[in-house]
Amino acid sequence: MSAFRRVGVVIPFYQREAGILSRALGGVAAQVLPEGVALRVYVVDDGSPRPATTELSDWHARLEIVLIEQANGGPGRARNAALDRIEADGDVDLVAFLDSDDVWHPQHIADAIAALGHGYDFYCCDNVRPGTYALFSEHFPVLAGGGAGLAARSVVVDPEGPVRGFAPQELCDDVAVSYLSHTSTVVLRAGAIGDLRFDPDLRSAGEDRMFWLMLALAGARVAISWRVNVTCGQGVNLFFSAHDWNSPATVERLGCELLFAEKLLRHEILTEARRNYAKSRARRSRRAYSFLFLRMLVRLRPPPLGTFRRLLAFDPLLPLRMPPLFLGVLLDRRPAGERL
Repeated sequence: MSAFRRVGVVIPFYQREAGILSRALGGVAAQVLPEGVALRVYVVDDGSPRPATTELSDWHARLEIVLIEQANGGPGRARNAALDRIEADGDVDLVAFLDSDDVWHPQHIADAIAALGHGYDFYCCDNVRPGTYALFSEHFPVLAGGGAGLAARSVVVDPEGPVRGFAPQELCDDVAVSYLSHTSTVVLRAGAIGDLRFDPDLRSAGEDRMFWLMLALAGARVAISWRVNVTCGQGVNLFFSAHDWNSPATVERLGCELLFAEKLLRHEILTEARRNYAKSRARRSRRAYSFLFLRMLVRLRPPPLGTFRRLLAFDPLLPLRMPPLFLGVLLDRRPAGERL
């Protein structure tokens, strides 16, 4: 019998198409759980154009569901609402995150429980996104080859996968400079979260990585599995859908990437690796953000100002930096895909 009795599943919901939430809940209901383990699903309707209630009625008989409804505040704020409710409930041992357009494979929670049962606080696994990547881990050198590059810094928790475990703070630099874990693969020991929450300022990018970094810096012990236990979907994904140069969502994503770098640069604990990464990311993001922001103005389209106002708190001279960066991209003769 597992030492963990209840898993809280956090699903922020903002979708336009029917059936996406039901597909995600189907994956939750299909979990093959250890004896004595129960799931409670916290669905946060984040001002969704298609209300979550339109898809929940058929699931109450199969799943324990808590619905939280709020005005749109982004995925970080939605997850925070669920974490606050979980803390108030006081009977959740593990917290698992699931974006509403993703689907868990049946062994996901059982595999997470097995790994966390070895004393770890943070678990994540490999995943696939049909049409985008065949294997998440092969996109990042630090994860490639079953984590061969991490072998000397880890212990093998389970050779099948494999599943590797890391000492506290061993992966802090890696979490900051590389995307080690997709949110829908992460399962946390509830006691490790404490007062930590997602940064709501990072609405379109970086809120998850910043949260994982804060957990790692707080001493969370990390276990990474190379088993593929999640399939990522193509619903309203704020990152993958925000790459159109003409879309305000792209401007916001790049602004949030710049904001992530600015916040990381000002963090009280900053190694040379994290500083160098943050400077490089800030430089690239500032150039791309400035070009697309001013490009909208030149085309007489109002750019989104929410992230822009937040950036001014970190860089009051940003409006003066933007025109030269805009011209630099405009005069760049490389193909469009290489200029940003």
